[in-house]
Amino acid sequence: MTDFKLLILIVMIVVLAIVLIYSVIIVSKKKQYYAKIDELDYLKHEISNQTVPFELAKLRSTKKSERIVKLVQQWERRWGKLESDFITVTEQIIYTEELVANKSFVEADEHLVELKQTLESLKEEVEQLIEEIKSLKKSEERSRSNVVGLKETFEQLKRRYEKEEENYIEFKEEMKTLFKDVEVFFLKFNECMEECNYDLADETIELIKSHIEIIVHMFERTPMYKDTITQEIKPLLREVLKSYESIMKSGVYLKHLQIEETIAVYHEQLDEIPNWIKRFDFVKIEGMLVEIHDNAKQMIEFMKKEYELQEVLKETVVKTKSLMQELQEHSEQLQERYENIKGNYRMPEEEESQFVFLLNEIQIVSNELFYLVGKVDEHQSANSVLLRELSSLNQQLDEIKEQLAVFDGEIESLYAGEKECRQRALHLLKTFNHLKGMYHQVNFPVKNEETEEMIKRANFAIQLLFETIGRLPINIAEIDKQLALAQESIQELSNRVEIEVQQSKLAERLMVYGHRYIGREGMYVVDLTIAEDQFRQGNYETVIEKMRELLKEIEGSRFDLTYDQFKQQLDCYLL
Repeated sequence: MTDFKLLILIVMIVVLAIVLIYSVIIVSKKKQYYAKIDELDYLKHEISNQTVPFELAKLRSTKKSERIVKLVQQWERRWGKLESDFITVTEQIIYTEELVANKSFVEADEHLVELKQTLESLKEEVEQLIEEIKSLKKSEERSRSNVVGLKETFEQLKRRYEKEEENYIEFKEEMKTLFKDVEVFFLKFNECMEECNYDLADETIELIKSHIEIIVHMFERTPMYKDTITQEIKPLLREVLKSYESIMKSGVYLKHLQIEETIAVYHEQLDEIPNWIKRFDFVKIEGMLVEIHDNAKQMIEFMKKEYELQEVLKETVVKTKSLMQELQEHSEQLQERYENIKGNYRMPEEEESQFVFLLNEIQIVSNELFYLVGKVDEHQSANSVLLRELSSLNQQLDEIKEQLAVFDGEIESLYAGEKECRQRALHLLKTFNHLKGMYHQVNFPVKNEETEEMIKRANFAIQLLFETIGRLPINIAEIDKQLALAQESIQELSNRVEIEVQQSKLAERLMVYGHRYIGREGMYVVDLTIAEDQFRQGNYETVIEKMRELLKEIEGSRFDLTYDQFKQQLDCYLL
């Protein structure tokens, strides 16, 4: 009994210890969570207690430009949203504390993570808003700093103008207006700064800068323009005009360059420069001065080129006349030669038409040359234009020269063609007679009707060929056609006759060789008799085949060597 009580006592002590430990752990854990919540709450207060409302209130109480008014309104809307977000964060912090009190630690962890992310995002937005407000204030400082330097520069320019006023008498009113405008702009700037109208203040500073820049240009560029015009541009234009008059007197045509008209326009533009200065159009002035200078130099180069082309033009005229005369003489010679041979030779119709066209082309080019030479003598056209036209004419003459050379070759080819055709015809006739003689020299037991017909056809082709050659005017194209037909007929006959003659010789040699075995018993005598009968009928190919089989049966494979020797001895290369 005592042991049981002791056991119960021990269990109670253990349970109490566990409860106590758990309570300690829970309390400790809650403290940790509350510490984290306090940190987030502190961060929220730090973010929400920025001076944004104060800065916005200051901006709201002053006069501002329309842009700044809209900007402040936009910032106020953004800050209002941020304040609403701060309230939401406060509610979330309270809810998280309740979760910790109820020991909902898992859910509390999730809310703590979300709260931290939300606060970091809010912090970035607040910092961005503060930076934008500060940048507007910095523009005030920047504007005041800039205007100090501009004021010093302006005062220096005023003092300089007072000293050099006599140099700018022509632009006195414009200069006074510039200085007066700048002084007005300075006053306007101060007003803008007092009213916190920073946008308009910045615009006013830009106006001050642009006007000061114009004043500086007036000081620096007006004397430079005067010097450039009096010391460089006008002397250059006088030089151009002097060169123009001198070259024109030498007989060179220059009116196409419009030198006098262009110089007159340039002088008008130079007279306008004071008015452009009064309008402060410095870019236009400088562009115009550069253009006049470059164009004047270019006009001198153009005139120089036209002058230098004068001698080149004279040489080209002489050369072209000489070439024209050469081609006319050549064409007349060719025409005379063609008329002389026209009765004996027939040129292809297309080539004859080309020759007639070529003669007409020579006459046309000759007329063009006559017209161009007249323009050269009149000195009423630019040398460069005349030279370009003469160069084109020379190119045509070179092409005509090449075509005349081709036609010259065509006439020569008529003679050469006739000679070649006659030589080829004689060669074919010689070949035909040789084949015919070779065929008749062989004592064929029977004449082959097909071969006889081929001989007749070849004979007719040769006769027709020589009739065509003898016909006037000679038509080389028709002769070539008949030559081709005769060549084909002779070639066909040659193959036929040579094969038949070689077959006859080889068949006869095999018959003679085979008679050495006529005394043998068996079918040899019968076979030889049959072969002789086939030979008399003119079936030489059959005789060769039968005798070769018979002799190979008698002598065996060694007869193949004998057979090849027979073919070589009798020159039977076609078999």
